[in-house]
This record gives sequence, structure tokens and C-alpha cells, in this order.
Amino acid sequence: DGGAGALGVNRVQRRDGTVEVLGHIGSVEMQTNDVFVIETPGGGGYGAEVSATDRI
Repeated sequence: DGGAGALGVNRVQRRDGTVEVLGHIGSVEMQTNDVFVIETPGGGGYGAEVSATDRI
């Protein structure tokens, strides 16, 4: 029942296509056209998953 929580991830997608995964503390030098991506952690669920129409 319920779903598992998700971990957070921080990474830099470099303009050359490479990806640099970062730790939870630190710094990184960015270049033009690099993209900083933050995926925040998510909480898990409790009980059976239901759709919005199941609750109406």
C-alpha cells in the first residue's frame, strides 16, 4: 500500500551534453548554456492509491 518516497537530486547538464551529479552541499562553476537541475525529494504515500474520481 502507498508509494515509496523519492530522493532529491541536484545536477548540472553541461552544454556539451555531459551531466555532473552534485552532492547535497558544495559549489559548482557554471558556464553559458549549462543548466542547473534541482529535483526535490517527494514524500511517500500511505494506504491504497486512489484516483480523483474515486473520491467524488
